[in-house]
Amino acid sequence: MNTNTHTQPQANYIAVGAALIVLTFLEVAAVYLPVATVFFLILFGACKALLIAMYFMHLKVDRRIFTGIFAIGALGGIAMVASLIIVLTSHLQ
Repeated sequence: MNTNTHTQPQANYIAVGAALIVLTFLEVAAVYLPVATVFFLILFGACKALLIAMYFMHLKVDRRIFTGIFAIGALGGIAMVASLIIVLTSHLQ
């Protein structure tokens, strides 16, 4: 008897893995581009984190309360990192 309620087709995991690989290559490429690197790194990192949370942490099929708890913690972490970036780079100007 299978008690795992979080079963997803294997093709989903392969597609998510491929997307994570592509996003990683884009992150590496963004470092070498003469553009606003930090914006792209944050964007690609957020996309990767969302994919990992949705599929590998099974938040896509879990109850909304668990997704909400995770989202609150993730937003707090993002706010903390953003404030540290602002504080630590403010002396450079």
